Amino acid sequence: MAAAVLVAAEACGDGQIGPPQISGPDPLKPPGGPFQIAISDFPDLATTGVIVDIGRVAPERTLMRTGPATFIGLSRICSHQQCTIDIKTDHYQCPCHLSEFTSTGAVIHGPNVASAPIGPLRQLAISFDASTQTLTVE
Repeated sequence: MAAAVLVAAEACGDGQIGPPQISGPDPLKPPGGPFQIAISDFPDLATTGVIVDIGRVAPERTLMRTGPATFIGLSRICSHQQCTIDIKTDHYQCPCHLSEFTSTGAVIHGPNVASAPIGPLRQLAISFDASTQTLTVE
């Protein structure tokens, strides 16, 4: 029996047996929100193209400035089996099955296991108030 558990744990590569169970109408949307984010609280948001983890204020979310007054927000919930993805320098990677996503959430490659198709990361609704330098993130 112990050998069977070990084999199952090794199949996912990180010892996790199956993804975390997320419930709700949209399993790819992080819980809570909307959240107010001050640009000054996350200095890396001043630079275009940098993925910024805003999880200490808005769980399971990231932001990236794409222009002087434009941003993209993404869920950190993998579209494959809802594992929480890791942020790499310029892309995302799911620790459960090694799916990779671009900084804008597009699929680079899917999981290394035979299972349901994988789609892009869920984009989050964002509004930017230039006068207060704040973002509202879904």
